[in-house]
Amino acid sequence: MTEDWRQGGFGLYIHWPFCEAKCPYCDFNSHVSQQIDQLAWRDAYLAELKRGAAETKRRVLNAVFFGGGTPSLMDPDVVAEVIAEIRHLWPLANDLEITLEANPGSVEAGRFAAYRQAGVSRVSMGIQALNDADLKRLGRIHTVQEALAAFDIARNRFERVSFDLIYGRQEQTLKNWEAELKQALSMAIDHLSLYQLTIEQGTAFGDRYARGKLRGLPNEDLGADMYTVTQEICGQMGFPRYEVSNHARPGAESRHNLIYWRYGDYLGIGPGAHGRLSLHGRK
Repeated sequence: MTEDWRQGGFGLYIHWPFCEAKCPYCDFNSHVSQQIDQLAWRDAYLAELKRGAAETKRRVLNAVFFGGGTPSLMDPDVVAEVIAEIRHLWPLANDLEITLEANPGSVEAGRFAAYRQAGVSRVSMGIQALNDADLKRLGRIHTVQEALAAFDIARNRFERVSFDLIYGRQEQTLKNWEAELKQALSMAIDHLSLYQLTIEQGTAFGDRYARGKLRGLPNEDLGADMYTVTQEICGQMGFPRYEVSNHARPGAESRHNLIYWRYGDYLGIGPGAHGRLSLHGRK
């Protein structure tokens, strides 16, 4: 079945709110918990999916996105059951895209085969930096070596693999960012997400910034130069920008992202998930 996601389409966002550690820049609904009742969460997701399907049962589903948090901490059997229920509840586009966000730690990398078997077709990896000093500043718990190893495993398992980088970091120079970006583009398969660091209230970085303890951030001019260089280099290397922070080879754009940016409908499932639905002629 088809529903043209290029003209909006219909997607499903599923939020997993747990992480192994809370990153100091993160203002998403994410929490560290040592004990998670995966079966209870499975049951809650399945119940919420049924409720959502009752309102949207005639819609053809173009994209599913497991976000977080760290969805790669979900038990692969839970992911499989959720995907199976989705396939049961909605008519599916012939080219349905199912994305799962993943952190590049060795534990998550070992799950990639099971996620692929469950039906995940695309992985988005939170690498964030390609040097260990900046990974530590960003509160990441993986190393560059672990990230590259996980990336290699992912691209051998999945049809499509994307990864994220953050720029505008502490003590980062324009020259250093240019070199890191070119390295990232040489690794990338067909998609890359590049986010300029923002300091949000209520985060650890926000608290440190308010107390004058977060030093070495780029000024506005340097931040603008980094953004400009990002667009220039990505365009030259065949990864043009298709929305504010995402770059892809033509035809490899994330369908989930395009549903957002083209004002399509999407159903939010899970704590903190956001949705946008057209019901009875209203959004």
